[in-house]
Amino acid sequence: MPQQATKGLCRPADGEQGSDRVWAVASCGNLAPDNDRLLTDDADRAELCDEACRGAFQTPGRSLVTSVVVVGAGLSGLAAAYRLQQRGATVTVLESGSGPGGRVQTERHGGYIVDTGPDALTAGYASYLKLVADLGLEDRLVDTSAVMGLVRQGRVIDIDPENLPSLPFTPALSIPGKLRLAAGFIRLRKAIKGVDSYDMGRSSTLDDPDVSAHDFARRYFGREVAEYLIDPMMRLTTGSGARHASSVNVLGALGAWSGGLRSLRGGLATVPNELASRLDVRYGATVTHVDETESGVIVSYLDSTGAHDVGADNCVISAMYHRAVEMWPPLLTASPAFGDKLRNVKLISVSLGYRVPTTSRAYTVLVPTVEQPEALLIFLQHNKAADRAPHGHSLVTIYTDTAVTDRFLEYTDAQLEAWAAGTIEGLCPELAGNRELSVVTRWPYAGYLADPGFWRRNSVLRDSLPTRGPVQVAGDLFGAGSMESAARWGEHAAHRIIEGR
Repeated sequence: MPQQATKGLCRPADGEQGSDRVWAVASCGNLAPDNDRLLTDDADRAELCDEACRGAFQTPGRSLVTSVVVVGAGLSGLAAAYRLQQRGATVTVLESGSGPGGRVQTERHGGYIVDTGPDALTAGYASYLKLVADLGLEDRLVDTSAVMGLVRQGRVIDIDPENLPSLPFTPALSIPGKLRLAAGFIRLRKAIKGVDSYDMGRSSTLDDPDVSAHDFARRYFGREVAEYLIDPMMRLTTGSGARHASSVNVLGALGAWSGGLRSLRGGLATVPNELASRLDVRYGATVTHVDETESGVIVSYLDSTGAHDVGADNCVISAMYHRAVEMWPPLLTASPAFGDKLRNVKLISVSLGYRVPTTSRAYTVLVPTVEQPEALLIFLQHNKAADRAPHGHSLVTIYTDTAVTDRFLEYTDAQLEAWAAGTIEGLCPELAGNRELSVVTRWPYAGYLADPGFWRRNSVLRDSLPTRGPVQVAGDLFGAGSMESAARWGEHAAHRIIEGR
C-alpha cells in the first residue's frame, strides 16, 4: 500500500512533485575467520528456502479452496495475490491509492519515460524475474550499461568492468587503494557469498550494533576504499552514507552488484500494472483494522461509500511497518523494540531531461559523501534503457541524502530543480543550457534505515510472528528494500498460507 507522497505536474525545465520509493536497507556484522562456515550455512539455508518457495508455484498442486484479503496493491501485495490466485484462492486486494504499484511508478512526459520509484534491478532478482516470465513480459527485459560512474574530484569517472585491461589504470582509486580493495575482496569472498543480499536478516548474528558499515570498510579495505567506493555503495542501497549503515549491508551490496543490471522497456511499472490487470483490486479502500476470528479474519476498511467489513480465511498485510501496526496491533506487540528504534528514510528525486547526450556512458553514478554530502546518487537513465529518453537526449535523476531531506522538503519545485541542475551540470557540463524537462518527486516514507543493529531487531520480530497464522506479513520489511525483496516476501506470505491449508 503506497505511503503518502507529494506529487506535482511535470513542466518543461521547471520542476514538480511526486510519489514513493523503496530503498535497500543496510545491516552490520563483526566478522572473524571462524564465521566462514556459518555464513555458508546461512546461504545454503536461504537458497533451499527460496527454491522451495518458488517450487510451490512452479509445481501444480491441489487447488487452494480459501479466501484471502490482501492489504496493499504494491509489488509485494500483488505478487502474493497473484501466486495465491494461481493456486485457486479467491483473492481480493484492497488498495488505499488510486492505482497499483505502490512505490513502483512510471510516468511518461513527451518522449521521456521516467521511473519515479525503484530504479535498478540485477540479474540476481530470481523471484522478480520469474514473475516477469510468468506474466509473459520476458521480451521487455533489456540489459543496461555495464559502465559504473564514480564522482571524484568534481568529475564523473567511467569504470567499465567489461574492459578488463583498463581497470588497473582507472583513476577512480589510487594504486594502494586498488591493492587494498583486492586484498579485502579475497578476505571477504566467503562472507560475501554467505549473505543473501535480499534477506540479510538471515545473517543477523553478524549484525554488531557497535560497528557501522564505515567501520567495517575501514577495517577490511582502508580509508580510501571506504570513502570512495563502499560509502557511495551504501548511499545507493540504504539512502544514506556508510556511517549510518550496518556492515552486513556491505557484504550484501558487494554480492548483489556482482551480477549484471537489467531493466524493462516501457518502465518498471509494467509489472505491477500487469499483475493488477489479472486480479480483483479495489482502489480507494483504506484498511483500518484486521481482526483475527475463530474462522479466519475480518478486515475493516473505508472507501467513498463508507465503512465496510469483509470476512476471509486469511489476510496478507503488505504495508510499511508504521501503517501495518495501526491495522494489526499484534505486529507491534510481537517485538516492541523493533518499532522503537526504526529510523525513517526520506528522499527527494529530481529527474531532468536534456536535448543533448552525456559524455559518460554510465547508468549508475556513485556519489561519495566526501564529494557531495547533499546529493545521494545519480542515474543516467538514457543509459539504462534506450526508450527512457528520445534518441540523442539525456534523462538524469538525482536524489537527496536522507540526512538533508528534511531541509530540502521545504524547498519549492523550482528551488529543487535549480539545485539538481547545478549539481548535475557541474559534473556533466555538456548538458548546460539544454534542459527541457523536470520531474520532482518527494518521498516522505521511502523506507527504513538499516542502521547497526537493525537486522538483529528485524530477526527478532520475524521469529516472533506466527508462521501458520491467518495473518501474514509481506512487503520488503524483512528484505533489503528492493523489488526482489518485495516479490520474494509476497511469495513467502502466499507460500505460508498455501502450506497452512
